[in-house]
Amino acid sequence: MPKKSLLFGLLTALVVITGVVVVKSISRSREAQTVVEEVPKEDVAPMDTSVSVQLVKSKIRANTVVVEVSGMAGKYTSVAYELTYESQGLIKGVNSGSKPIDVSGKDAFEREVYLGTCSKNDCKPDLGVKKISVTLEFTDTSGKKSQFSKDYEL
Repeated sequence: MPKKSLLFGLLTALVVITGVVVVKSISRSREAQTVVEEVPKEDVAPMDTSVSVQLVKSKIRANTVVVEVSGMAGKYTSVAYELTYESQGLIKGVNSGSKPIDVSGKDAFEREVYLGTCSKNDCKPDLGVKKISVTLEFTDTSGKKSQFSKDYEL
């Protein structure tokens, strides 16, 4: 009988110690959770109304649109673009990448944008595109940003 009592006591102590370890590890993991700070978004003003933006189908290249911007009056140094659209049930898009278009001193510019993917001169068009959402981010000569967004029907 004393062996059973000793065994019962050891098992009870083991359960209590295991419980304490588990509770402490749970409380430590809660303390260690990363606090997510909200990063303040850059204020982006609406686009100057004197700037005109058009999106037209290319008359020369299939599955290509042309972004036409005019009325900038040399006030901007760069323009970044993003075009998003739906093709065969999937949302796809094209952007200017990490380097915006240099428009320093220009009043207007055009950019052809192929709606599809190309690899080693083998291009595959995105089919069934009916509407394109265009977002342009302009940076003026003082570094201030403004944005233009509009949906275009093809």
